[in-house]
Amino acid sequence: MSERNDSSMQELAAAYALGALSPEEARAFEAYLATSPETQRDVAEYREVGAMLATAARAPLPSADLKARVLDRVAADKVVSLGQARRQRSAVAPIMWVALAASLALATWLGAGWYTAKGQLATRRAAEDSVRTALAAVQGRLTEREKTLNWILEPGVELSVLNSTGNAEPRIQFFVNRARQMAMVHAFNLGTAEAGKVYQLWFIQNGKPVPSVTFNSESDGHAMVENIAIPAGPGITHAAVTLEPTGGSQAPTSAVLLLGEVKS
Repeated sequence: MSERNDSSMQELAAAYALGALSPEEARAFEAYLATSPETQRDVAEYREVGAMLATAARAPLPSADLKARVLDRVAADKVVSLGQARRQRSAVAPIMWVALAASLALATWLGAGWYTAKGQLATRRAAEDSVRTALAAVQGRLTEREKTLNWILEPGVELSVLNSTGNAEPRIQFFVNRARQMAMVHAFNLGTAEAGKVYQLWFIQNGKPVPSVTFNSESDGHAMVENIAIPAGPGITHAAVTLEPTGGSQAPTSAVLLLGEVKS
């Protein structure tokens, strides 16, 4: 390799840092590098940029001081005359590679940041959707409860209480809306029916049981059954509840568990 002056040797710093020199050029440059602290600093800076390119997905932005020095160096190269540029073509090319590496590192960092922000936004939106869903469910339950309350408070609705015939704990509020010919059951402290069994409501009409809906209680002992049709015709005096096989029965198969008078 022909002997180069200090300026041309310094221009090889970028190519050396990126591993772009031939073995012969690298040996000659390393001999010069040992004598030039300024060129040693340049090589360190170019290697820092190269490292950013290799780890751009997680690396921070280049320091303001480093970025300014690299940009100043690129700007200085732009004022080289055409004749000098032709003579120094091999030296200018590494500078362009470093500028490109810095640009790619910055673009990759920005892209990684965009994907991170996009992921955070997606997570936030999912959380917001979950909250909206929960609020909608609560609103739905409140709407249903409001409808039930309005039904109970309608003029003419009468309340009866079905008490246990054996154990004093369970109780059923039995609401009757004669204008609509509909009823509603609201049970308290009613144990969950055993497997294969359900509770069944009966209307006692003219002294005979008329089968109605079947239901079961929740784990906390509550049960609510709405929109229960009242048998047509007069003579309904009581409502009762028995324990029947799943699917219900046409006639009671067990003793009456709860019984209450229904106003005519």
